Parts: sequence; C-alpha cells; structure tokens
Amino acid sequence: MKHTQDHFSPIASGYAQGRICYPEELYRFLSAECGEHELAWDCATGSGQAAQDLTRTFSRVIATDISEELLALAPPSPRISYRMASAEESGIDPDSVDLITVAQALHWFDLTRFWPEVTRILKKGGVIAFWGYTWPIVEPEIDRVLEQFKAVISSSWPDRSSLLHGGYRSIRAPLRELPCPAFEASASWVLDDYLAHLRSWSAVRYYHERTGENVTERFRPAFAEAWAWGGRSAKWPLIVRVFKKE
Repeated sequence: MKHTQDHFSPIASGYAQGRICYPEELYRFLSAECGEHELAWDCATGSGQAAQDLTRTFSRVIATDISEELLALAPPSPRISYRMASAEESGIDPDSVDLITVAQALHWFDLTRFWPEVTRILKKGGVIAFWGYTWPIVEPEIDRVLEQFKAVISSSWPDRSSLLHGGYRSIRAPLRELPCPAFEASASWVLDDYLAHLRSWSAVRYYHERTGENVTERFRPAFAEAWAWGGRSAKWPLIVRVFKKE
C-alpha cells in the first residue's frame, strides 16, 4: 500500500536542528476547541517539537512518524508514546483521540487514506489541526539573498511541496472547518541557525543529491554579508486550518 514518502531520514540530525517551534497561542486556541484533553495524536511528529508542547494540556500524547531516525532524536517524556507508524495507518484505537495535529507535513500524505483514518480515531467533537509555513522573513537584505537561494533550488522540490507552497488552499477535509485566527512563529537566530534551517529543506537535500553541491555553503558568504553580525529575529506566518468531527 502507498504510505507517506520519507524525505528526511537521510538528513535526520540536520532536520531536527533546523526545525522551528510554534507559538503558545496556537496550542491554547486548539486546546480551547477540544471538549476533552485525554489524548492527542501528533502525526508525523518528526523530532517531536509539537508533541512536547501538547503535553502541557493533554494527559497523553501519541507521536508517530515513519522515520526511525527522527524518532530517535525526539526528547523523551513520560506523557508521550513515540511510535513508528504512517499517517494513513496509525494503529490508534477508534474514537479515542481528542486532538490530531500535523505540523509541516500534511502535503506528504496520501490524503485519500489519511482522512478515513482521521474520522476513524477522532472522538465525536474531536479536532484536527494542520499547519505549515514557507519562507523565513528576517530583513530585506537577507530576504533578497534568500530569493536567489530559492531560485537555485526551485526545481528540486518534491512535487507534493506545491500543496504547501499553495497555502494548503486546495485541501478538502470531510469535516466541519472552524474559523481560525492568524498565528505567527518566530525565532531569535544567529546566522548558523538560519543556515541550519535552510539545510533542513527537502529541496536542499535533493539538490545536493542531484548536483553534489552544498548550496547552503555556496550562499554562506552572501548571507553573511547581509546578516552583518549578531542575532536576528526570523518570523513565519503560519498556514493553519482546523476541523471538527461532528
């Protein structure tokens, strides 16, 4: 059967280093939409960023991923059960989950099989939220170099990245959509943090496999000149969609 394709196991350590965290306001909003807070499923958890945050409001969290390498990097928690499983076949009990979260991953799924899995395991009144982001916004000089960087790797994005780059607007879920406020992720970074984030992109991996070139290092001098010195604030407007099972 068709499962989510694994784009990140070969770059697991760099992926974990380069991922961002999500705002507390997002989790507060999602928690308020859930009638109960017994069990959350963080689907495609990667190295566990969102799963860790969910433990603040849910008694238990099941965090699944198809990458054994990424799961090995996730911080342990007594309230999180990490499992190797696909989005389409979670192995979770029916009608048992209060909240499903999918952070920066829905575009990789076989959605024709994922939505039946969602409706199978969500409780009545349960919520699914998926979100993503595209390009970091720092300062105009840095963002201009990023545009050049993106142009070089543009042909190396996997096809399904277009769902994310299109703002998830084409996604249709068989559940009732809830109105959702705007959310923004942010980070205070030095240049090496920023470059680690770029290296975590799937297109950078595939560009390197195709050409043998470390494109992030090629652009390091240009980014360094624009960065100048010290820390910078990066921000990502989040694409968030939230649905409830009636």
